[in-house]
Amino acid sequence: MLTSIEKSQSDINKDVSLIDCDVHCFLGSLDELIPYSDEWLHKMMNFGKFSNHFLKNQTAGAFDFPKTRYHNPNHVLRLDAATPDGGVPGSDPVFLAKDLFDRFNTTYGILNVGHGTMSSYHNVDVQIAYSSACNDWLIDKWGNTDNRYKIDMVVPTIDTDGTVKEIERIGKNPAVVGINLQNINIPLGKRHFWPIYEIAEQYGLPIVLHPDSEGSGEYAPAQFIGPASTYMEWHTSLSLVAQRQIMSLVCEGVFERFPNLKVVFVEYGFAWMPHLMWRLDKDWKALRDEIPWVKMLPSEYIRRNIRLATQPFEEAFRPKDILSIIEMIKAEDMLVFSSDYPHWDGEYSTEIFSHFPADLKKKIFYENALKTYRF
Repeated sequence: MLTSIEKSQSDINKDVSLIDCDVHCFLGSLDELIPYSDEWLHKMMNFGKFSNHFLKNQTAGAFDFPKTRYHNPNHVLRLDAATPDGGVPGSDPVFLAKDLFDRFNTTYGILNVGHGTMSSYHNVDVQIAYSSACNDWLIDKWGNTDNRYKIDMVVPTIDTDGTVKEIERIGKNPAVVGINLQNINIPLGKRHFWPIYEIAEQYGLPIVLHPDSEGSGEYAPAQFIGPASTYMEWHTSLSLVAQRQIMSLVCEGVFERFPNLKVVFVEYGFAWMPHLMWRLDKDWKALRDEIPWVKMLPSEYIRRNIRLATQPFEEAFRPKDILSIIEMIKAEDMLVFSSDYPHWDGEYSTEIFSHFPADLKKKIFYENALKTYRF
C-alpha cells in the first residue's frame, strides 16, 4: 500500500538539485544519549531508569523536555512515517533517508532536532551538558550514517559563554552547517546574543530560529498579547514571533555590526513579510534619529541578511498571488525550501510551486540555501 508521501510525490527535484532546510530527527529513547554524556547528566535526565515497565509509568520526578502547552488533536507527526519496527517517525537515519531523500532526490537535508531543545529549561547546567551530548549524537548517528545529513547544532541559548564554547568545540565539523538558536525571553537584537553572532559570522554559520517550546518554561516567550486557547491559535500565531525578532535584529543594529550574518526563520511562513518591510521602512524615515546605527532602509537589511523557509507555505485563494508577493518585495533570494518532515503539515508535493518560473524554483530549491548555510 502506498504511503501518502508516495501518493503526493511529484517531480520536486526533477530538473534541479534540492536542499531541504528542515528535516526533523528524534531520539528513539533518552538512553541514546548515554554514550555521549557523563554520569551526572545520566542522573539529572534519568537515563537508563525506565527499562522496568512499572518505573516507566511513574512520571513524578522524571525528566521531560520543555513542551508547549498546545497539542494537535490528531497527531503532530505523520503516522505513515513510523520506522519499520514501529519506532518514532524520524528516529531511524536509514529509513528516513529512504523515505524522504531517495523519493525527492535530495542533495542535502538539514536536521533540526524534533524531540526538544533545552532553551526554556530551568537548569542551565543541564541545558549545557544536554546540548553537547545531543550534538555528538547528531554527528555520530546521523552525520556519519549518510553524508546527505547536515546539522543545525543545538546550543544552550540562555548561556552565552556556553553557546560560544559549544560552537568552538564542534562548529568546524563538516556536518555542521547552522546554529539552532531557540526563542527565549530576550529579543534576538539584544547584546546578550552579540558574542554568539560574532563567532557565527566568523565560522560562516547562519543562526536558525525554529519553533520549539514557545509559551512554556520561564525563558520562553508567550504570544505577545497573551496565551492562545487552542493549538490552532498557537500554530497560526507563530509568525508573530518571527516578525518581532526581525524587528529586533534590524532596529538594534545587528546587521550593521555583523553584515555577513544570516538568520534563517524556519517554520514561520513568509507571506507576512511585505507588511513588515513596508512599515519598518516608513517608520525609519521618520524616526531614524532614534536608531542612527541603522544606516540603510530596514528592508535592505532584511533582503541581505534574513532567509525564510517555505513551510508552512501560505496557500492563497489565488495561487499566483503568492508569486506576486515574492516579486513585490524582491524576495527571490530570501526563500529556502523546507519539507518539515515528518510533521503533519509538511510539504510533500510541488503543486504549490507550479506557478513559479524555473529560475525561481532553482533558487528556492537549491541555490539560496547553498549560499546561506556553510556547505
